[in-house]
Amino acid sequence: MSTNQGERFSNERYLTMNQVSRALGTTLIDDIWKEVLQYRNMFSVTIPLRTVERNRLRVVLTPKINDRLNQLDRRISRIQARIQEVYVDANHQKALKTLLTRDVLKTIAASYEINFHDGIVNQLINHNISVLNAWEMFLNDYYRGLELVAKSANLDFTEALLADVGRLFNVPPLSNYIYRTTEIKTGRQVSVINHVHPHVPVNQISDAIADFYAFMATSTLPTIVQSAAIIFYLDYIKPFEAHSEIIAILMAKAFLAERELALIAPYLNFELILERYRDARDDVFAEVKKSADLTYFIDLLINVLNESLQTIEERIVFVVTHELEAEKHVLPPFEEETQEESVSATPPTDLFEHAQAEVAEKEETFKPEPVPVYTPKKSAIPLPPPREEGVKVTPEEANLGITQLPPELSENDILRLERHIRESDPSLSRAQAYFYARHCTMGKYYSINDFKEVTGCAYETARTSMEHLANSGYYRKEKFKNKFIYTPTRKA
Repeated sequence: MSTNQGERFSNERYLTMNQVSRALGTTLIDDIWKEVLQYRNMFSVTIPLRTVERNRLRVVLTPKINDRLNQLDRRISRIQARIQEVYVDANHQKALKTLLTRDVLKTIAASYEINFHDGIVNQLINHNISVLNAWEMFLNDYYRGLELVAKSANLDFTEALLADVGRLFNVPPLSNYIYRTTEIKTGRQVSVINHVHPHVPVNQISDAIADFYAFMATSTLPTIVQSAAIIFYLDYIKPFEAHSEIIAILMAKAFLAERELALIAPYLNFELILERYRDARDDVFAEVKKSADLTYFIDLLINVLNESLQTIEERIVFVVTHELEAEKHVLPPFEEETQEESVSATPPTDLFEHAQAEVAEKEETFKPEPVPVYTPKKSAIPLPPPREEGVKVTPEEANLGITQLPPELSENDILRLERHIRESDPSLSRAQAYFYARHCTMGKYYSINDFKEVTGCAYETARTSMEHLANSGYYRKEKFKNKFIYTPTRKA
C-alpha cells in the first residue's frame, strides 16, 4: 500500500504535499504523506549544496524519473547530431541559427516585456548594433551571452566564467569583489518568509559560491540534474546585483556546452521558465527552498526541455524543406549558357528573411507539407563513365591528403572480437565490449560522447564506462583542452 502511494505521487508527476491533498480531495493526508516520503527516501541522493537554514539539498531519482532523464539525454544528443548534419550546408546553418536564436531572444523579450521584432535578430547576428535602443541593447547583451555559451566547449566551468557572464549584465565594481553587496528585498520587504530565506544573505555569498563549485567539480549526477542545480542554486544565491536569474540560465547552457553539447546548448530554451512557466517556477522554487528537495524543479525542467526540443525539431524540418523548395524553383537546368547568365543576374530571395517572416505567421501551428523530391534535368555536361562494380579506389586515386588508411575488420571479425573480449573479461558490460570492439584502432582517439552516441546511453553511463575501460587497460586516458579523450593501448 505504501509503495503504491509513493509511486502514484512521485513517478508520473512529482507532487508536493498540497498537490497530493488536492488530488485526493482531503486535507487529512498525514499518513499518506509519510508513505510518500518513505518511498522517496529509497531513491534519495543528498548533495553538498545547502540552504541558508543549513539543510542539504537532495535529489530523488525514482525509476520513472531516471527513465525520463535518460530519454531526455538521448533525445538531446540525437537532435544535436541532426543539427550537425544540417550545418554541413552553410545556407542551412545560417537559416537554422537565425530561427533558433530568434526563439530564445523572443522568450527573453517576453519575460522582460520588451517589444520584439524579427529584424532585431538579423541586426544582432550581423553585429549591426549602432542604432539599437536601450532595451534592444539588453537583448544584444543576451545574444553575446549565447555566443559565449557556444564557445564554452573550449572553456573551463570555473568562477572566472561566472564573472565573465555576470559582467555582461552588471557594471563592474570598483573593487576586486564582483558579487552582490546589498540585500535583496522581497515583495513584502522582508528577508525571511515563514522562517525560510528566499535568497542567500550577502555575508554567505562567497561560501555558497565555493560550495557550488566544489559540488560541480565532484558531482556524478545526470547532466540534466546538474543543469537544474546550476539554475536553481545560482538563482538562489543571486550573486550579482542584477539579472542573476538569466546569468544562472546561461551558466547552465555553458555547462552543457562543456559536456560536448555546444551545438544545441545555446538554443535549449531554458528561458521558458522565466516566461510561460514563470508561475510554476516561482511555486517550485519556493517548495525547494522549504523542503530542500530539488526534484520538484527537475520534474518541471524535464517538461520545459522537451517542449524546447520539439520546437527545435520543427525548426530543423522547416529549414530543410524550405531550402528544398527554394532549390526546386531557382536551380538552373544547365542546358544553355544564356539560362545560367539570366539566373545569376537575378539572385533568389533571401531564404533567411523568408523563413523568419513565415515562422512569425505560423508560430505554433506549423506542420510541414510533403515536398516533392527535386530531380534536376539531365545535364548537358558530359559525366565520367560509371566505375565498374567491385573496383576499389586507392587513396592515391581518390586524391586524399592521407594515403595510409587503417585496415577494416569484417563484421564477422568484429563480432568474434566482441565475444572474445566479453569471455576474457567478465567485468565488461555488453555495451563496453560492443564499443571497444569497434573502436580499438591504435593511434585513434575516442571520447565519452562517442560512447554515448554509439550505445544510446546517458552521459554518466558513458563516462563511467570509458573510465572502466581505461582502468582495465583497454584505453589510455588523456586530457585535451577541458575534456578527456581515450586512445587504445596494446593489450595482449
